[in-house]
Amino acid sequence: MDRKNPISPSMPSDLKFANRIQVIDAFLSGGALSASDISAQIGLSRQTVMKSIQFFLRSGLLVSEGKGSSTSVGGKRPELFALSGQKYFLCVTLWPQDLRIHLYTIGKQLVDSLCLTIPLPRDPKAAIDNAGQLSLRLLEKNRVSAGDLCAVSLSTSGTVDYQTGCLKYSSQSPQWGTDVPLREYLKPYFAGDTLIFLENAGKMTARPFLLEPELAGKRVLVIFSCWGLSSCLIEKNHILSGKNSLIGEIGHMVIDPNDPEQCGCGSHGCLERLVSEGRMRWLLERLRGENPASPLGRLPAERVTIPEIFRHSQKGDPLARELTDYLARVFATALRNISLVFDPDLIVFQGDFAQADDSFDQRLREYLAEFQYYPAGGPFEIRYDQRPLPEMDALGSYTALAERYFDAPDLYMEPGEEG
Repeated sequence: MDRKNPISPSMPSDLKFANRIQVIDAFLSGGALSASDISAQIGLSRQTVMKSIQFFLRSGLLVSEGKGSSTSVGGKRPELFALSGQKYFLCVTLWPQDLRIHLYTIGKQLVDSLCLTIPLPRDPKAAIDNAGQLSLRLLEKNRVSAGDLCAVSLSTSGTVDYQTGCLKYSSQSPQWGTDVPLREYLKPYFAGDTLIFLENAGKMTARPFLLEPELAGKRVLVIFSCWGLSSCLIEKNHILSGKNSLIGEIGHMVIDPNDPEQCGCGSHGCLERLVSEGRMRWLLERLRGENPASPLGRLPAERVTIPEIFRHSQKGDPLARELTDYLARVFATALRNISLVFDPDLIVFQGDFAQADDSFDQRLREYLAEFQYYPAGGPFEIRYDQRPLPEMDALGSYTALAERYFDAPDLYMEPGEEG
């Protein structure tokens, strides 16, 4: 993390606090550093840096890592410091078919993890109780005390209220109802002052893009595709959300209101339903007879997935190409509509649609080119990010917790100090 402005609105304004913030920022990339390393990196004197390091040694946020190597010209070996390996973040992923828990040190070292493939219980409290109990077991296994756990994140489907920690609604678990107090359900499992952050899965898996310096000034749309379809809109390194947390819920953009299938959101013709695996299997059954030589057409419908369609399309399978063309056409319509209100510089596909073949990419660009308002060179850059979604979710969860934990003013003040 690199906060361009070391004094945020929530931070004290005294110079010593600004210095402390810059010093901690230097450690957030991980690894051990000397006072001289940090001095050269952030432009403060070594003496000033050392005062901040001593403050964090007293608070336990930093620890000494011993002596480093001497320089090429010899001399005294410098003392190295690092973020404490005894303070932790816990990242919980509660998705429709997955429960994953990752335990990190605040310095971004993965300590342990637990990954289960289980369906969500119909009762949201039962789902949280399961996650909470497994979290406690993981903490106990790694001898992490309540006081050493600094923050907890929860990645989930649906829209969330950041202030209350409630799940507003999820079309993946409509039986849970609305305004489900997930943070309140999770609180009893941790110390009372532990920070708990609730986030939508599509925004969580997109957070790693905030770490890419070349994207800092750009508008980016990251499309999450897995058990559902959603997105994250990033503008100038800031995630857009809105009063109702609906910004990015592109899966519920209505593309064809006359479509007979009703979405979990209550509407007909939603993008999420039109490009779902269920819809692809239905289309395959309809088109199977027209393509008797298709290897894809000989597969049982239940084995057909979006990535499987792309794999066959890459090999020239005519049925797979027909399905790929359909998917490209539907996405082109959605992206055209999105660009009228957001006008992105970059579109990133994650998950299933990150596996798209050349045929999908070509047809998508051709359909987009039909809109005369777009420039001849294309409306935006398109990227297919094939990093696994669980990996992106874990990294995004750590990033979210680090951002919030290290933005707390109390972290930079001695008892009795004021900004």
